[in-house]
Amino acid sequence: MITVVIPVRNRAEIVVRTLDSIAAQTLAPDAVVLVDNASTDNSLAVLHGWAESRPSVEVIEELRPGAARARNAGLERVKSPYVMFFDSDDVMPRRHIEQVTAGLKSAGLPDVGAFDMELIGFDGVKSMKPFRRGDAMKMHIFHSTLSTLRCVVNTELARRVGGWNNNLGGWDDLEFGVRLLAAKPTLSYLPLAEPVMAFAQVESITGVDFSSKAGEWERALDACEATLRHTPYRRMIDYRRAILAGMYRREGHAELGHGLARGFRMKLIERYVAMGGRGVAYLA
Repeated sequence: MITVVIPVRNRAEIVVRTLDSIAAQTLAPDAVVLVDNASTDNSLAVLHGWAESRPSVEVIEELRPGAARARNAGLERVKSPYVMFFDSDDVMPRRHIEQVTAGLKSAGLPDVGAFDMELIGFDGVKSMKPFRRGDAMKMHIFHSTLSTLRCVVNTELARRVGGWNNNLGGWDDLEFGVRLLAAKPTLSYLPLAEPVMAFAQVESITGVDFSSKAGEWERALDACEATLRHTPYRRMIDYRRAILAGMYRREGHAELGHGLARGFRMKLIERYVAMGGRGVAYLA
């Protein structure tokens, strides 16, 4: 019922933890597609070694760098009704596939099933990222409720909206989720006994700050705005720009956010974020 697609780039030292969490599932996924994304370490060899003697696991290569390209390459190979995009530093609890499958069936096989996740920081501190009920698009724009490891998606829907945006190097899951929700899918929250876990990594598509990838976040927000241009949600992208400007300012690079926060309200949000203000989504 579910295929797991995992892009891998220079993760030889940690990817086995992710793979072993899949191997330990009480209900195995229909298939696993591992996409080596032009790794320069021995990740590809590690993937082939792990996949050996596992007929449901396929290892492919996407030589053009970019997590979105790698995910799209994996999406092309999916034959099951649902696809779950996972990352090479994520970990599934043992009953994850079993409970997601049961949740989908119980909910009447919705187009999208969403669930909670837990982030483990560099210091080992755990932070729960719950699915937020309410207006699905609004919650996703502000809280990334459909980020990579927090949902399972109908395969044909993922293809119909165009897959992942190959032009994005950051917040590609935010943009993908916006296009999914703009297609007005059926969406159900799947309550699971344990959340999936993501471990913070210095080398990742998200990185450890915003300033070092300035321009990438803006490109994703521009793409989101293009999708939402004729909807009431377009205004919310302006709020996300103001929040980004505040993060730049907090990191000591206020110049990077020049022009992002326009108008008194947006500048207020920028300043609030820069000072470390919490709950900014509710303020917005």
